Amino acid sequence: MTSLLDPERKVEIFLIFLIFFLLIINLLQLDADSLRSDPSNLTVILYEEDHTIGNSLKHILCKMPDVEFCGYNVPHPLEDKILIRLQTRRGVPAADLLMKGFEELECVFGSVRQKFDSSYVSHTANTTD
Repeated sequence: MTSLLDPERKVEIFLIFLIFFLLIINLLQLDADSLRSDPSNLTVILYEEDHTIGNSLKHILCKMPDVEFCGYNVPHPLEDKILIRLQTRRGVPAADLLMKGFEELECVFGSVRQKFDSSYVSHTANTTD
């Protein structure tokens, strides 16, 4: 079993983070005009994404105490994008909460990956005996 401190594992983790952030930078479009006029309201378009990310992110954001409303939709089944709408309370910047949501989602996916890897190693060890 490899440790998170192994050099090969560090490189793998670094590459995963790099790809994740490059995807976000290239595939995320903000409605800048509405963000300038009211930073507590935000509409985001995520290209090449579907219900998996949309529902997961909405679920995480809705649990945050400063979120007044969060929802997402797929504009058309043939379009490969989702729209996320976020509205916050007490003037909290919606962009900040969106980034916190992405960070928390990343932790959740990392935890799922760890549990899967651990279960897989345990299963393969038990089946080879």
